[in-house]
Formats: sequence, structure tokens, C-alpha cells
Amino acid sequence: MNESMIKEKKEPSIATIGIVLVLGAIVPMLDTTMTNVGINTILKDLSSTVNVMQWVATAYVLALGLAVPLAGWLLDQVSGRLLQEVSLIIFMIGSLVSGTANSIPALIIGRIIQGAGAGVIITGMSALAIRAAHGQNLGKLMSVIGLPIVFAPILGPTVGGALIKYLNWHWLFYINIPFVVAALIATFALLPKFTPSAKGKAFDFLGFLLITGTFSGIVIGITNYSADNIFGKLSVLLPVFLGIDCLLVYIIYAFKQPNKVLVPLGLFSSANFSASTALLFLSGLMVNGVMFVLPLYLQNIRHLSVIWVGIYLIAQGVGMLATRSITGTLTDKYGARWIVITSMVGAAITTLPFAFFTAKTSEWLVLFVLFLMGLTRSGITIPVMSDAYTGLDPKLIPQATVATRMAQNIGGSIATAVLAGVIQSIVGNNVAADVTLNNAYQTAFIWTSIGTLLGVIPAMFLSNRIGKKAN
Repeated sequence: MNESMIKEKKEPSIATIGIVLVLGAIVPMLDTTMTNVGINTILKDLSSTVNVMQWVATAYVLALGLAVPLAGWLLDQVSGRLLQEVSLIIFMIGSLVSGTANSIPALIIGRIIQGAGAGVIITGMSALAIRAAHGQNLGKLMSVIGLPIVFAPILGPTVGGALIKYLNWHWLFYINIPFVVAALIATFALLPKFTPSAKGKAFDFLGFLLITGTFSGIVIGITNYSADNIFGKLSVLLPVFLGIDCLLVYIIYAFKQPNKVLVPLGLFSSANFSASTALLFLSGLMVNGVMFVLPLYLQNIRHLSVIWVGIYLIAQGVGMLATRSITGTLTDKYGARWIVITSMVGAAITTLPFAFFTAKTSEWLVLFVLFLMGLTRSGITIPVMSDAYTGLDPKLIPQATVATRMAQNIGGSIATAVLAGVIQSIVGNNVAADVTLNNAYQTAFIWTSIGTLLGVIPAMFLSNRIGKKAN
């Protein structure tokens, strides 16, 4: 009897494990949304431009995405609990560096450190939760561990706006420290060790360098192009071609070394997985890209204070929360295909109005559209994430987690660079009139809407259980 009681204490419930993992993951996700609200303030305080400031967001998301392959390997080498603790400490160090920064380069360095820690935290959250649940009821599980995605847009903008108004933008990063400390205590006290499953496997440094080169080159090329809209210059062509070359070399390398690479090409033999990965890449446009542009739009076109920007963005978070629980249940019952297609079309339709809104548009209409925009978000991320793992061998879960998380975050970094480039190409480096600024943001929203609609194509290859029982 005593032995079983001791065993019970050593093995927390899946709900407890999920809560602890969410507590750690909500810190970096809150930081992302808080920082987006502060971009305009930091831009003015450090006398920067939209094109340069996008690196504050892009460097973080890119570092986060590139940390995912390393996290996937580390999950097979060390205790999952230890990995979460170390990554939380790294994130806290990055927050201190960002908070004390008084220049864009210093801030970007801090954001890279934060992103590296965040990539491991968020990857660990998904992989460890799935491992604890033994791959069962993934739709509902994704709803639980996806809670940071819901609460971040609700709490982040409001908290960030209040910090900037009553303190200063440096506190956007200092505020992370007490949250990290709380997450560290909970992780140490409640999270199981999660013994590594494939200890001893060598890290694929070559594959990691090729993946880093691929996406870093593309992002740098896009950013350099947007500076003056000249594609033929060396500063644009060199990083872009370097990125493409790295991708081609990785494909050849992965084909020849299928058991060694970080992301095996065999994963993409599953239509569900391939479609999910493509959709997660595109979802970065709707999440990271839009959340970079929206606060700038609301402050520069609607002339809202940072506090009111946060209040406006609550409407989107409430919309996400309203559909979150039902989406997981519907995915488990009917499959992901038609839920995602409907949500993709809805996301495109609810983004498009911002291409026509002006400073005089009714605030109630803007809030209503933001709420509708939020309703569509849960219908994309939850079904797609759960469908990516459908039918996969449990041994491939770490690699699948690497690929899906990397696609989502690197897609977000590219989306942010593209939308910042669209804005900068219209505004230029000079102070722009309201009409020019409005045109720039409207164009960015049109690009987002079109990019979202493209997601309908891969969504056709997701799972579909509607009508299957009848056959």
C-alpha cells in the first residue's frame, strides 16, 4: 500500500504535467505579444525604422524556430525536466539582456537568446505532453497545451500596454523574471524526469547548419530587398541563393543519411504530415505576421495609445477562446480537413476588411472584425497540429515535433520579414504622411489575406472522417 502511494506521488497526472508545461510556455508567448505592442514605442525611442525594427520580432522567432531541432535531439539525450529548467534559465538571461538594452543591436542579441530558450521550452511542452499521454486524444490534448496561444493575445497586449504607459518599454522584458522563477519552481517540484528514449544518438550538426543557412539566408534576403526594392543587388541575391543552395544540399544529404538527419524526408511520405507542415508554415503569416502589423496599424493609423491597443487585441483573444474547446473535440470526431478549410477561408475574409479600414472607421466594427478573426484561429492551429501526428510511429514523434514547430516559427519569421518589407517599401526611410502609411498597412493586410487563402490547397490533404462510418 505504501509503495503504491509513493509511486502515485512520483507520477503526477497528465493534467498536472500539462499545467506545469503550460506555465513554462506561457512566459515566452506572453513576451511575444507584449513586445509586438511595444514595437512602435521602441522604434521611436531608439530612432529606428520599421525595416530595422522587424528584426526585434524576426530574430526572436527565427532563433526560436532554429532552436527546435536542437531541442528535439536534446529530448532524446537528457532528462526532459532538466531540459525545461535550463531553457527557462536561458530565457531569463535573454530577458535581462533585452531589458537592459539601449540600442537595436543589443536588443536583437537579447531577443536571440530569448528565442533560443523559448524554442526549447515550447518544443518540450508539446513533445513531453504527447509522451505523457501516450499519443491518445490528441485533439483535446492540443487544446490544453495550446492555452498559452489563447491567453497570450488576451493578456499580453494589455499587460504590455500598461507597462509601457506607467513604466517604460524595458519592463516588457523585466516582467518575465518572476514568471520564469515560478515556472522553474513548479517544474522542479512537479514535473517527472522524462527519461530520454534514444540516448547516445549524435547530433546532426551538418543538417542543423544547412537548415539554419536555408532560412536565415531567405529572411536576410527579403529584409535587404525591402530596404530599396532592388532585387538584383548582391546583398539580396547572395543570401537568397545561399539559402536555396543549403536547402538543396539538405535534401540530398537527408536522402543519403535518412537515419541521421534531424528531419527525415520519410516523414513527408504521409500526406497528413506534409499538409500539416505546409499549413503550419503558412499559419505564421496569420499569427506572427499579423500580430506584428496590427499594433503598428492601430497606433499609427487609428492613433490609439498602447493601453487601447491592448484592449482592442483582447477581442481577438476572446474569439480564439470561444472556439478553442469545441475545435479539439470536432477534430477528434470528424478529422481536420473541413474544419481547417472553413477556418482558412474565414481567416482570409476577416483579415481583408483591414485593407479598407481608415482612421474614421467605427471602433465597434474594428473590434467586431478582430473578434471574428480570433474565431478562425483555433480552427487552424489545433486541427493541424493534431493531424500532423495522426498515424505516426511513436518513435517519430520527436522528429515530427521538430519539423512542425520549426515550420510554424520559421514561417512566422519569414512572414514578419515580408510584411515589414511591404510596409517599408511603400513608406521608405522618411517620415510618411498618414495616407502613405495607411496605404502601406492596407497592402500588408491584402498580402496576408491572399497568403491565408493559399492554405486551402494543402488543407485538402488533411484527414477526413465525415461519412466514413457509413461506408
